[in-house]
Amino acid sequence: MALFSLFQKEKPPVGPEGGPLTAEHHALIGEARLRANAVLRAARVAHRQMIGLVLMGVPTIMLAFFGGFSLTGLVMGLWMTVAGVLEGMGEARIRRLNPQVLKTLCINQRALGAMFMLISAWWMLQVKLGWDDKQLGQTTAGISQLVGGAGTASSPMLNSTFHLVAYAAYGSVFLGGLLECGLTALYYRFRAKQLEKYLTETPDWIVAMHHSGAL
Repeated sequence: MALFSLFQKEKPPVGPEGGPLTAEHHALIGEARLRANAVLRAARVAHRQMIGLVLMGVPTIMLAFFGGFSLTGLVMGLWMTVAGVLEGMGEARIRRLNPQVLKTLCINQRALGAMFMLISAWWMLQVKLGWDDKQLGQTTAGISQLVGGAGTASSPMLNSTFHLVAYAAYGSVFLGGLLECGLTALYYRFRAKQLEKYLTETPDWIVAMHHSGAL
């Protein structure tokens, strides 16, 4: 029977009354497909987010254990990795037209952005209060010797330069959390409303065809 089933023709899709699809039905399906494709772009966004977050998160976890243990670096790496996994899980549910997952991914991006902003602000506070001056002093002393033994005279200038570099680097992380994650969260929120509208306005038999893979 299993072998015989391979030679059976697939049953053509049927309309809402169980009969064959008419020209009007095909027109409705075409319109619904266009509107669904606009929503399903969010799945591609979630896929890119998954790849980017995991590729950044795993190396960040590894770097947290080099040159002295960094708790904030470990937290950031783990958070990015988990957020990336959630984005990947959300991608499949978006393709099944689940509006709730888009709201979940919106919250995921907000939490991720808040994490970036808080940790980067903490790092800038450490630079401001001089809590990393010991490590910074060792770095500038080593560079002073490499550039010709300028000694302590060049240390203040090097310290000032490294402070500016640190502020710029940590500030970029802060802005990334605010803008990148914030805009992505707004995008997911917009797509969630768009999907809810699609499910409300689209005939149930077309939605069922989409869930079954016929579309």
